[in-house]
Parts: sequence; C-alpha cells; structure tokens
Amino acid sequence: MQIVMSPAKRMNFNAQEENIKTTPPVFSRKTGEVLEVCRKLSETDIAEKMKVNREIAQQVYGYFQSFNSRTIPLRAAALAYDGIAYKGLNAHDFNKGEVLFAQKHLSILSGLYGALKPFDRIKPYRLEFARKIQPKGYKDLYEFWQNEVNQYLSGKLAKDEKVIINVASKEYSSVLSKKLLPEKTRIVEISFLQQEGNDLKQIVVHSKKARGLMARFIIKNRLNVAEDVKAFGYEDYFYYPQLSSENKWVFVR
Repeated sequence: MQIVMSPAKRMNFNAQEENIKTTPPVFSRKTGEVLEVCRKLSETDIAEKMKVNREIAQQVYGYFQSFNSRTIPLRAAALAYDGIAYKGLNAHDFNKGEVLFAQKHLSILSGLYGALKPFDRIKPYRLEFARKIQPKGYKDLYEFWQNEVNQYLSGKLAKDEKVIINVASKEYSSVLSKKLLPEKTRIVEISFLQQEGNDLKQIVVHSKKARGLMARFIIKNRLNVAEDVKAFGYEDYFYYPQLSSENKWVFVR
C-alpha cells in the first residue's frame, strides 16, 4: 500500500534537523529540465502563469535563479512543507522506524520534483502542477512527469498491496494513471466531511489537515493493508460506509 500527498505552497527552511538523515530526490535530471524552463520566465511571466502577486512573483523568480547556489538551504520535504496538511502529518516527531516506513510508503507529488520521499532534501521553490509550464516536447507538467511518477509508484507497489491511498488534491493526483500502474491497482480516494447542522459538508481547512492526519495514522501504525485504514479515528473522524464505495472512502465527524 502506498500513500500520495500534495506538497504545500508554504515552506519553512529556518530550522535544520541535525539528527535526521535525508536522501536525494529521485528525478534530479528531470527537475533540471523543468528548472531550465522556469529560469527563462520573467517576474511578469511568473505572476501571470502562477496567478500570484508581484511580491510573490519576485520571490519565486529568486528561487529559480539561485536554485543551484551552494548557499541555498536544504531540508527534508515533509519538514520543509509548512501547510495545513503537514501540520497534520507532523513528521517532526517520527522515530527512526517511522521515518523508514514513511520513506517506503509515502510519496509527495511535486511539479518541480515529480515525486518525493518525505525525507528527500529539497530547496525553496513554488511550482504547482497545473501551471502552464511546458518543458521542451511536452504540453504541460502532467505529460512531462506522468511516465516517471507512475513507474516510480509501480516499483513501490511491486513490493506491496496494490492500493494507493490518495490524500492528494485533484490537481496533483491527476498525474496518476491506472493504465501505467500495475494491473488491478486500486486508487482509493479519501474524503473528509464535517457535520454542519443537518448536513455533512467538506470544510477545506479541516479536510487539508485530515489528509495529513490520515498519512500520519498509517505511518504511526505502520499499516500495510488498506482495509486497516478504515480504523482511522484521529480528531473524532470515523469511516462512514453509507457514503463510501470500493474506491472512495468517506470519513466524517
């Protein structure tokens, strides 16, 4: 069983963990190809393509231009990403066994890096999958990364139950392709709903945190069988069979 998560736009490189062994990203050559395209973008191009304000565009421009500098900080991906989902994951307190399990079972999908293990070392960047970046010979980042990401996951699934627990957003999980994954691989979409009056609603901020909590639950309990994921109960969530199907599991609270 594998887990896929989205990255976070917000990042934190202010702290450095001396006792954590990091690993290099798998697709450094491909990352270089994306970076080559991004370095040709002006601040105006970045603002338009990424739909960000001038201040953020200037910051992102700096990330691209200085990416290969020796002075740029490095940090484990799961610790550098600082969004709500990563507050839920809270990889800061993983022990050695949990780090090892996470490295084998959790993949973070990325527009710049393709797929990352949680303790791969990364640099500051911002590049969502859906942005109109076109490496030479490809129409978009989905086409550019699709073969590599799915082959990478296929290799991991070869040693596992052939189930992907998808707690990534649609923007990122769209790079997954069942036809490129091992035969009979199941991709289980996870949804989180909250009781609001008489209705069950998806509250974005709570759903984001719950995605990280779900990954944390699997890692902390070192789950290898997908059915066991239905026991997830962090922060009062519980599996709701009436709204679930074989490949869409709904958790409510």
